Amino acid sequence: MKVKAVIKKIKTHFKKQGIDIDVEYNGTRWAFEHNGYVGSFLANGAMADDTAAQLEANACNFHVRRGNDYSDLQSDYFAGSFRDNASQMIEALLPKPAKFKVGQLVKGKSNKRAIRQGYAGKVGLVMAEGGCGFARIAWVGDNSNSKRFGWPTFPERDLELAS
Repeated sequence: MKVKAVIKKIKTHFKKQGIDIDVEYNGTRWAFEHNGYVGSFLANGAMADDTAAQLEANACNFHVRRGNDYSDLQSDYFAGSFRDNASQMIEALLPKPAKFKVGQLVKGKSNKRAIRQGYAGKVGLVMAEGGCGFARIAWVGDNSNSKRFGWPTFPERDLELAS
């Protein structure tokens, strides 16, 4: 994916949630900051002083760290963590909002996973925000909900609003 496409993806993701963000080039990496965390990436193979070539280069080396945390090569301390792609880096800094709100009534879809795990066609209440594409559900009439370790989570894509 080209650097200019990654920048557009970052701005689009943040704008959907009402946040205006700037992605800047600091001489070595493209970087942006949100809530005290920094996301950054490199332009593969482009010269450092040629911004036009940087925008056309492929983006790589996606990294997330705290804003006040820096690597120390003398002590072998490397701040933050690397991500496989731009989407993972963006989601680490600002996750997508939950598909279902707390208190909504949902129903399990009739797909392979829901049938196999036994919640296809069941109706339940969204208990707490799960996040990362999952929802915490308390199924109606099901006393096997494990409250010892919290409410069980289920993929949002396997659920639909009960009408």
